[in-house]
Amino acid sequence: MNEELVNESKNGNKEAFTELILKYQKDLYRIAKMRLADDYDIDDAIQETMITAFKSIKKLKENKYFKTWIIRILINKCNEIYLKKKKESNIIKKYDVTSFETNNEMLEIENKFDFYRLINILNYEERISMVLYYVYDYKIKDISEILDTSENTIKARLARGREKIKSKGGIKNG
Repeated sequence: MNEELVNESKNGNKEAFTELILKYQKDLYRIAKMRLADDYDIDDAIQETMITAFKSIKKLKENKYFKTWIIRILINKCNEIYLKKKKESNIIKKYDVTSFETNNEMLEIENKFDFYRLINILNYEERISMVLYYVYDYKIKDISEILDTSENTIKARLARGREKIKSKGGIKNG
């Protein structure tokens, strides 16, 4: 189904492309959130990703790799925005839970907050590697392709990340 939508998108079908983007919208947001703190910046990164992807989708050689391909574009866009913002000012990360109404929503947010608090002790390379591996279940080979680095580098980042989290008390033995 997705490969069919990619084919239609390659032929200029905007509705098929929109359907593809909608399928991956939450994943794109979560990945952008790893790099960018501001929702406006996240929206900009996703919007720029969609524009770039639509303009260059014909360059995608294998339709089955659409998700990997668009995530790589997103990471590049996020990095561009991050570096631009870093030059302008220091980025202050914030987490707003005031809009959540039920206890279940609060519990879910608190669990996510704990996860994000733990991985925020990592540098960006370790953090994005950990999220792609543990949250999105990408294989090390796929992560190395997305991040354009060697598999051994990804393995090292994952090991370092786990060790840093463990040293801060985030991973219990046993």
